[in-house]
Amino acid sequence: MARLGIYGGTFDPVHCGHLAVAHRVREAFDLSRILFIPARQSPLRAPPLASARDRLAMVRRAIDGTPGFEVSPIDSERPGPSYMIDTLRVLASEHPAAELFLILGADALGELPAWRQAGRILTTTQIITVPRPGHSSTIPQEVLALHPNADRRIHVHQMPPVDIAASRIRAACARGRPIDAWVPPAVATYIAARQLYADGGTEQPGAI
Repeated sequence: MARLGIYGGTFDPVHCGHLAVAHRVREAFDLSRILFIPARQSPLRAPPLASARDRLAMVRRAIDGTPGFEVSPIDSERPGPSYMIDTLRVLASEHPAAELFLILGADALGELPAWRQAGRILTTTQIITVPRPGHSSTIPQEVLALHPNADRRIHVHQMPPVDIAASRIRAACARGRPIDAWVPPAVATYIAARQLYADGGTEQPGAI
């Protein structure tokens, strides 16, 4: 059975931390592929600064040539807020023989009870959670209460926390500072060419 990793997020912009997580998780859980899915608009986040089109293009450039990494426009092209349960339903229908694994940072896992049909998410997919600076890797009791088998459907992957924040990158762009240490070269080139984040972007420590 194929094991499909699902990596959603705003990716505003995608950065080396996202890629490091994807590489580590794919190897540790023997995932056949990882599907990067930029959200048009997260229901629990402020609107992204870059357009859905630009964020999709940046992810494409970031993973170009990486075996097993793919990008999907499924959320970018769907109007309205990007609810993960809707995305999972489509993916489960498109890949009926695949075992689905949703990749979440520890911060996002803590917000899971606020997600639409959170219990159904745990029925549809297993979750792989990775550390985030300032967040406990322990699965919160509120999350465990969402599903009778939550303790077996949520896998805590221990790896060094990735201390790169997209908000920090946006703030650096707004100040005209280099971002080469945080994003792949093709992404830095795209941001510069499109002048993304040049007019805004405040740093919020801990935000991904």
